[in-house]
Amino acid sequence: MAHRDLRAFLERLKSLGELHTVQVEVDPDLEVAEITDRQSKAPGGGKGLLFLRVKGSPFPVATNLFGSPARMAAALDVAALSSLTGRMEELLADPALAPLPVRITAPRCQEAVQETPDLSLFPFVKSWPGESGAFITLPLVFTRDPETGAGNCGMYRVRIFDGASAGIRWKKGSGGWRHHEKHRTAGTRMPVAIALGGPPALTFAAALPLPDPFDEISFAGFLNRAPLEMARCLTCDLEVPADAELVIEGYLDPGGTRGEGAFGNHTGCYDPGEEVPVLQVTCVTHRADLIYPATIVGPPPMEDCHLAKGAERAMLALSRRQCPAIVDISLPLEGIFHGCALVAIEKRAPGEGRAVLESLREGGWLKRGKILVVLDALPGDPFADALWRTLNHARFPRDIVVEDGRIGLDATRKLPGEADEVLRPLEKDPAVTALVTKRWKDYGF
Repeated sequence: MAHRDLRAFLERLKSLGELHTVQVEVDPDLEVAEITDRQSKAPGGGKGLLFLRVKGSPFPVATNLFGSPARMAAALDVAALSSLTGRMEELLADPALAPLPVRITAPRCQEAVQETPDLSLFPFVKSWPGESGAFITLPLVFTRDPETGAGNCGMYRVRIFDGASAGIRWKKGSGGWRHHEKHRTAGTRMPVAIALGGPPALTFAAALPLPDPFDEISFAGFLNRAPLEMARCLTCDLEVPADAELVIEGYLDPGGTRGEGAFGNHTGCYDPGEEVPVLQVTCVTHRADLIYPATIVGPPPMEDCHLAKGAERAMLALSRRQCPAIVDISLPLEGIFHGCALVAIEKRAPGEGRAVLESLREGGWLKRGKILVVLDALPGDPFADALWRTLNHARFPRDIVVEDGRIGLDATRKLPGEADEVLRPLEKDPAVTALVTKRWKDYGF
């Protein structure tokens, strides 16, 4: 079984030499972020960080835990991220492998219960000088559909307003957003629970754009090879990881909103923020010696880039089911998740490149990507010379699709019957190549 909680993961990173402990006091206002940013951009993604002494709080902070391919593989207990594709193929091929039921167990996340909720005691991080305040950046947000009872666990940023309230920024179209829309339309309060920590596999699952009918909790159990242990909340009908470090329970009133203010984004610029629903906190519980996990958002490479590479490997299997011509998918670090995707296909017929592009745009986890490029898969590295081939094999406007501010590009080599101009690739003379190879030293090299 993979790691049951954050501390087991930290111990694993320590044993691998992937965890650096900072002993001196640090400030959660900008200093933690500056240190983490430098480690994120160090060769190989630097180290995971554990800050033992944090100004203004008795609790330590952990950052950059998922910030390299090695640490991502360790989080999911796989030899390499590439094996995630095979595991997903197994899941899709054999329904008997799917979704493990949860197990209700002792709530270690409730070892300490605040008599009066006070969020000011926790070391929430402010990352950039122009941000409006501190944000929770690695949350597990639990909601439930008021009509069907189906649960959702998503990763939505949370703005701390004061000791008893916070704002939640939904991703439009996400499970949490749909639940909130139903409550808002019905004029009813919406219960919400925010958990920090717990099994790394659930953090990964919450960050994935999983399609229906996948459930994040049971999917994390599949990744962990064991049912997740969950605990019932104290003030609402929701369940959270029993081994979470911190749990914030509360509700959203149907119409109340507040401006979240500026947030330092992965674009390298501030997101000005928007009006967000306000969580009225009813209960805060935590492990007695809690460790607060956070991620820093900013220009790549950052921790979210490596979470995206894990998503790339896991979601590839779903994309192959959607379009069997797909050989591989690459999400460049600069795109952060699906901002930009390169899709390599084995093209067998005229128009197949365009057909794959249109299918991915119509539905699936890549449909909202800003830039989507379809290429011919090359032997060995399917994406070798991808930029060069994109610039030289595509013709504008013939091969470009612009829709709702998103760009799609069919950069496959065109076959007879799909273009007036068919490019003939350069090929060397095999006899001359063999001759030059044989005489290479004769040339003085």
